[in-house]
Parts: sequence; structure tokens; C-alpha cells
Amino acid sequence: MNFLCLMQSWISKYTFFCAVFIFALFPRPLLSMSMTATDSLAEASRRELVAALLQSAKGEYQGAVDRYQKLLITQPSNAALHYALSKAYVALGVIDSARLHSEKSVQLNPDNKYYAKELAGITHQMNNFREAADRYRQLAALEHGAGKEKLLFTLAQLYQQTGERELAIKSLRELLQGNPKSAPAWLALLELSLQSGNRSAFLEDLALFYNSGQTSLEQKIEFARLFVVRSSRNSSYVDPAQLMVGNIKRQLPANSGLRLSLQVVEGELLFQTGNPQEAVLLLETAVRAKNSNKQKWLYLQANSTLALCYDKLGYDNKSVHLYEAILRIDPNNPLIINNLAYVLAGQGRKLKRAKELALKAVALEPANAGYLDTLGWVLFKMGKYEEAREVLEKAVGLNSGEAEIADHLGSVYDKLGNRSKAQEMKERARKIR
Repeated sequence: MNFLCLMQSWISKYTFFCAVFIFALFPRPLLSMSMTATDSLAEASRRELVAALLQSAKGEYQGAVDRYQKLLITQPSNAALHYALSKAYVALGVIDSARLHSEKSVQLNPDNKYYAKELAGITHQMNNFREAADRYRQLAALEHGAGKEKLLFTLAQLYQQTGERELAIKSLRELLQGNPKSAPAWLALLELSLQSGNRSAFLEDLALFYNSGQTSLEQKIEFARLFVVRSSRNSSYVDPAQLMVGNIKRQLPANSGLRLSLQVVEGELLFQTGNPQEAVLLLETAVRAKNSNKQKWLYLQANSTLALCYDKLGYDNKSVHLYEAILRIDPNNPLIINNLAYVLAGQGRKLKRAKELALKAVALEPANAGYLDTLGWVLFKMGKYEEAREVLEKAVGLNSGEAEIADHLGSVYDKLGNRSKAQEMKERARKIR
């Protein structure tokens, strides 16, 4: 379709929209010649409205606002005009005026759900979470299908903002009654249920998720993966992640193509929970399985976790070999680049290569304290103590609660002859540990 055809199509559609909107504003037809003056005024208003709508469509919101305001002088009780004006003010970022006219449109026509949604959205945007929640709840009671699901999900988020976790959970359960296949709702429910601290309620929700028959095994494995990732930063996720993996293992057929995915998730969980030896046994089996390298991201994840396990167990040569192999497939993976640089620094060999890798990791993520720590440690190993100090001080500034960074900086201060600062950092590292 050429440009002219596209324009004609757009104009046709927009003319139809304008016609519908204008009919809502001026529904009465021309009746007689005696009404000529009145009809002339109505026609002028129609033209002004069309011009305002076209300006809004082109993004000329201020011009549209000026025209809408003129129309309101003669039609102050026209709900549709207040609604259009509210939307134009939202586009301009003049949120107070948008709310004023949105409230007026709802006051004039309380049964119009589009006006009600606009006002709910504006109150949400203004961070009036309590009022927004009340308005979304009223809308949800009137909606059906996908529209109701969207409103209930938004309502749950608002209840989280107001600290009403139980109401958020109630909204999500209502959503799932209507659509038990909604993965985002299940994930939000499980996380909220876990955060509530009510273990029995969480176990009940988890059982519903696994026994509903509406979610696939692939989705269940993905949820377990998310909880395993969270467990690395929050220990409260460890037990739920273990429960999830156990549930899936019982449900997964022996010949399922998803077995490799589950093995990778379980291997990562074993590593996170301080069982690297068990993780190695599982992950080595996984990466050697037939066709294991056909899913690139899964193969890389398995090998990355396996390399971390080798690091933990002190199998430096194995981890170096594996990190190099991963980088041949995924050369810009900052975590692997950093880890390889750190292992090489620990071995005290190939320090030039280690420095190149560390610099690359920092270039990819300049604000990552761990990567800066690796670069500083490599520089320390190379005897470049002043450079190491600058880098490690920056790392400590980004993450003052990491014992290893403080310990490394203490070693640098010691080499520079600053005994008091060296002692201070060593003491900080001890307290953190």
C-alpha cells in the first residue's frame, strides 16, 4: 500500500471516529427551515470539534485544548467534551486539569465506563492509590472477560501500594477463578502469598497452582527458575523453590523433553543452597546428555552454574576450561568474563589476559562493584597497587557491605604502607562476615 492509500485509509477511519463522536455531542437532525440559525450554530460547533479532534490526532494538544475550552463555553454540561479535554491535558502532562475535567465527565455521565476508566487511570498516575483502588474495584464489578482481568490485576498492584496485601491476594484469586491460565497472576499470587509470612496459605496457593491442570509443566519449571534466582538474594525463597522443584519432579514423565530444563534449575538450586558437589553430579549429567547443546541458553546456563560449582570446590583448571568454552559461544557475557578474570587472578597466571577480561567486564557494567573488585584484585596481583586502590575504593563506595571487597582493599592499603586503613578494612570485612 502506497503512502497516498495509507493516508486515504487513515482519513476514512478518522472521519468515521469524528462522525461518531460528533453524533454523541449533536444527536438531533435538522428538522425545518425555521431552525436555520440554530443549525448554523450547531454546524459551526461541529466544525470546531472536528478541528480539535484532528489536532489531538496530530499531537497538537494545546491547540485542541483551546478549541475544546471554547466549545465548553456554550456546552458546559457536555460530558464527552470534558472527557476529550481531560485526555488532551493528560497528553500535555497537565495532570491537575486532566483530573478536573475527568471528574466532571464522570459526574455528568456516571454510567460511562470509559469516563470512569480515564478517571481511575488519572488518580493512579497521581499516586492516589487508595482512591484509584476504590475506582478500579467499582469498574471490575461491572466488567467481564479480559477487561475484568486487567482491572483486577491493576487493583492487586494498587493494594500492594497501599499495604493491603490480603486484598491484593483476594483480587488475584478472583482473577484466577475467571482465568486459571494467567501466568502473571499466578506468579504475583505466589510471591504475595509467600511475603505474607503465612506458610499454610502459601502452600495452599502452591498446591492450587500445581493441581489446577491449567498451567503447563514448562510454566511450572519457569516459575521454579524465578524462585531459585530470587533465593540467591533472599533466603525466604529457598524453601518454596525446593518445594516447586520437588513437585515438578513428581509430575514430570521420565521421557519428557523438559527434564534437562529441570535438571539445570535443580543444579542451580543445589549450588545456591551450599551443595556444589551434588550440583556438579547433576549438571555434568545434564550437559553430557544427548542434544543438550541444541538449546543454547539452557546449555550456557548449565555450564555457567557448573563452572561456579568448580570454583567453589577449588577445581580451578576445570572452571577455566569451562569459562573459556562458554565465552566462545557467548563472548559478551559479563558474568563469565568477570569470573574467568577472577580465577586467573587467583592462580596468579595469565595476568595480562585477566586484566583484559576484567576491563571488558567493567566496560559492560561500569557500576557493578563485583566486577570492579575483580579488576582491582587483578591489578593488585600485577603489583599495580595505586591503580588497584583507586578501583577498589570505587567498588567499596558502590557496595560497602561486601566482605571480600573490603578485604581486598585492606590488602592494597597494606602494600601501600597505610597500616591504619588496612586494619580498618580488615576489621570491616571481619564484621561483615
